[in-house]
Amino acid sequence: MSSAQFPNPEPAAFRARYEDVVWHEGTHELDAESFESVRARAQRGWGVGALIVNEGSVLLVRQDSRWYAPGGMLEFDESPEEGAIREVREETGLTVQLDGLAAIAEQTFVNAANEETFLFYFAMFDALLETAVLTDDPGLSDENISAVEWHATVPIDTYDRPLIVELLQQQHPHWE
Repeated sequence: MSSAQFPNPEPAAFRARYEDVVWHEGTHELDAESFESVRARAQRGWGVGALIVNEGSVLLVRQDSRWYAPGGMLEFDESPEEGAIREVREETGLTVQLDGLAAIAEQTFVNAANEETFLFYFAMFDALLETAVLTDDPGLSDENISAVEWHATVPIDTYDRPLIVELLQQQHPHWE
């Protein structure tokens, strides 16, 4: 992979490199302050993360009072795959191997104060554990990650819960 393609691969071309990728569209209305904060982070490029399942449980991180799949922003000069592996390690302490691209989420963020919008893309990879010991100091100092836990069900307060449940059901039909 050429780093010239990143950190902003064209969504359709990126999706075409993999088989059976779920395309998920969502809209998220935010207050003005949250909108500006998210937009500032999103200007760095794509978000990347991983769906990790082990022994019937999915790994989630608790950040700012919500559960998320481990992930974050792509760094300059790294591929989405490299970024997902790095983000999982930073947030959970785990080393993973990627097993394909599970989904691309096209997220439209809306400023509730003035209806201004922007698009953001998030690549969610399937990942397999190489190490299974979670860190007791999750995330980087500026991330506000308070917990990393395995869940047998996806909590109601999980960000983009419908997408995570859909992906889990594709791999494991017993998921709710």
